[in-house]
Amino acid sequence: MKNKGQTTVFFSLMISVLLLFTLTALEVGRIYMSKVKVQAVVHSAQTSILADYNRELFERYHLLFYDPTYGTGSMAVAEEKISDYMEESLNGGGTTLYEYRVEDVALTNVSTIMDEDMKQLKEQIRQYEKTAGVIQKAKDIWNKTAEGADDRKRAEEETERNGKEIPQMASTKQDTAVDHTESEGEEEVDDPRETLQESLKSGILAYVLPANISVSKSKRDYSDSPSNQYTFFGQTDTEIDFSDITKMKTRLRSTSDWLQINPVDQFVFADYTNVHFSNLVHEKEKCVMPCETEYIIAGKDNDYANAEAVAKQITWLRMPVNYAYLLSDNAKKSEVLTVAAAICTATGTPAFMEVVKYLLLGCWAYGESLHEVKLIYAGEKIPYTKNAANWYTDLRSLAGNGTATNCENGMDYEDYLMILLAKEANKEIVYARMLDVIEKNLQMDMPAFRITDLIGKATIQGKVTVNPLFVTRGNGELYEYYFEEPFSYCE
Repeated sequence: MKNKGQTTVFFSLMISVLLLFTLTALEVGRIYMSKVKVQAVVHSAQTSILADYNRELFERYHLLFYDPTYGTGSMAVAEEKISDYMEESLNGGGTTLYEYRVEDVALTNVSTIMDEDMKQLKEQIRQYEKTAGVIQKAKDIWNKTAEGADDRKRAEEETERNGKEIPQMASTKQDTAVDHTESEGEEEVDDPRETLQESLKSGILAYVLPANISVSKSKRDYSDSPSNQYTFFGQTDTEIDFSDITKMKTRLRSTSDWLQINPVDQFVFADYTNVHFSNLVHEKEKCVMPCETEYIIAGKDNDYANAEAVAKQITWLRMPVNYAYLLSDNAKKSEVLTVAAAICTATGTPAFMEVVKYLLLGCWAYGESLHEVKLIYAGEKIPYTKNAANWYTDLRSLAGNGTATNCENGMDYEDYLMILLAKEANKEIVYARMLDVIEKNLQMDMPAFRITDLIGKATIQGKVTVNPLFVTRGNGELYEYYFEEPFSYCE
């Protein structure tokens, strides 16, 4: 009997040990499987976040960003959504084998669309534009602007060499202007520069804009827009009356510098903007403002001011090209010299004749450029380089005649916008203005939308606790799983 009792105790102990071992093994396996499930659910939550990008932003602008505030201004909304999603995914099976509790979910290491000088925005634009067609388009425009570069350089050097201001000229400019208008007993001489000033007295946009296009002067408030975070130092003065040879030479040099553009990097931004944003000639649907591209370039608070600023810049882009042609045309130079001689004779300043000649050449080139801008606003293409056959204006009236017929290889308004955009592409302010426009357009359907709330990457972190089942809870850390899951649209 004694041996039987010992055997019973022994087997009881063995069974207890085996049962404990089995339950422990089951619990260990259960803990392992619970962590595997948590990892899968966390990854699924990350995928869910990536898939929850702002739909309208993507459909209109092909940009992938997530709004964690959902229009409320609080990131807690996204954190609650992630927590609820994980709770449902972990506990939604109806089994009591695993009971999960999701705690302390947070989005950390958040990088918004504005961070690092809008690095993610720039990267997504580059990714979108990675096509051979875009690169080829950029190279085509680059090649056109490169045409005649040597002629422009020679014209600039000739003006620098021969068009030197005589020291006493600056002090006598006003006097000669008075003498010109008040000389008695002499035949009155029409100065093309005065004709130009009279033509532009209502502003350049009023002069070049077709009658069927009207532009609003209503102001918009950008005080709370992304661009307000950046300081803008203004653009080069584009006003000139062609009475100062030094100013004209400075303008010629600066405009030549505009065309020193990388045909790939900077034209990527330019093409993206031209494709996705409205402009004065081609207006898109559902836009707060018709002159979106012009605003991105100029940054004024109304459409009229933006359109006028762009018109001035395009005119100055064309002026050196036309000026270079005039210096190569002996007949036109002779005509200009005759007018310069008449002006200087009438004003008693024959010593200034050479300088006045170059100023009149610049004035004529500018007048020709104005007529070309008229043509591109009318939807026509203009040839980039000039010759006698495609010259439109006469010197004395600066009136343009004809249209740019049979000019399939010419450049239109959007091509010139591409050049201006590429010129500005290395400045953060233009990307910020782009965000201004996007925000105002999306707010038409989503009034609470704030583009500065958008994020491109972040880390989901938190803790998941699973219940003990087969053993009494000992080391609590075994039942806790801390997770960190980064996500990004750019990597």
